[in-house]
Amino acid sequence: MDQIESLQLMKGGRREILDNLVIRPNLVGRKTIGSLEIHSNGVRFQSTKGQKVDVVFSNVKHLFYQPCASDELIVILHFNLKTPILIGDKPTSDVQFYKESGIAAEDINFKGRRNMNEMDELEQEEAERQQRARLNKRFLGFAKLIEEAAEWNKTKLEVDIPEEDLTFSGCPQKQVVKIRPTKECLVALSEFPFFVLDVSEIEVVHFERMYYGMKNFDLAIIKRDFTTCLRINSIPTEYTEELKSYFNEIGLIYLESMAPLKWELILSNIREDFNGWLEDGGWTQLVDDEEDGEQEESEDEDDPVCSYGEEDDDESESYYSEASEEESSDVASDSALSEPGESWDELDKRAMEEDRKQAQPRNAGAAGAGGRSGAPPSKGKGRSAAPSGRRR
Repeated sequence: MDQIESLQLMKGGRREILDNLVIRPNLVGRKTIGSLEIHSNGVRFQSTKGQKVDVVFSNVKHLFYQPCASDELIVILHFNLKTPILIGDKPTSDVQFYKESGIAAEDINFKGRRNMNEMDELEQEEAERQQRARLNKRFLGFAKLIEEAAEWNKTKLEVDIPEEDLTFSGCPQKQVVKIRPTKECLVALSEFPFFVLDVSEIEVVHFERMYYGMKNFDLAIIKRDFTTCLRINSIPTEYTEELKSYFNEIGLIYLESMAPLKWELILSNIREDFNGWLEDGGWTQLVDDEEDGEQEESEDEDDPVCSYGEEDDDESESYYSEASEEESSDVASDSALSEPGESWDELDKRAMEEDRKQAQPRNAGAAGAGGRSGAPPSKGKGRSAAPSGRRR
């Protein structure tokens, strides 16, 4: 890891401390409790057992304050770091300090908890609302003091607050979490492991599995270095337009397709010949593919059979994942089986019965008369409809 400057302790003057906090990641055990103090060039967390974690202002990339909302149980100060630091024996780029809200929030060990049965339900709700308001005010004030201390240290550090109104759910890592945009990032801070993505590092966003009837879709996020594809999976479709509007507002290009793309292959091709990729139209290559597909679909919409699994000569189809092709083939097969009508065996059987009926009168009146042979109609050939992306 890169060398990080040491914390310069504040010897005199007023001490600014936020106490009874929990640190994440944990130092030891299930929960580590301690206090956070502002110093000349950073902050120091000291646990009740004397363990210390220092965060210097010059190593902070983003500072987040997340208030305790009506559906949240904690208020958060979160430091996203430029260079990882060791907490315990593991390096981490995110350090968080939080406090639980509720009647017992002033004592995080829940000592001296009041008997909740003694409180009327309305009184309890009002007490919790006031408690959340006090905690939010206290944490925001402390965050502003950190901002001021960093400015005195000639370090630009601005408190960034997640926007609750634009909250959506998705799975960026191991579990479905609430994701919120901030002024500079997309974040999920309430659950561990954390998710922090600087939107200035995003090249393009791709909406995947965008077809009728799906309850969820996925986001593939391509970073500007063309080496990384991050994913947020299982986003409910109700957030589609809201997210597109958000990406438009911050000036991000977004594409969409019915199936996932082979981003490893695409990014590898871009890195190998970046200038050639630009000359060929850059991301518009995917847009052109989709427009061609839409035109073919409009011309062929009266066809009785449409198979999404048929191979196409278009070179861009190699960019779509095999899983999506298999899924599309399954859709086509299920559709064919579900169409009304008789099977080929039934058609053959019926034709043979008709032959026998026609042969009986002829055999009775004239020996040696032959019967008619019947065959089922030829099966229609479907068109390949490879999904592709759209840029706004």
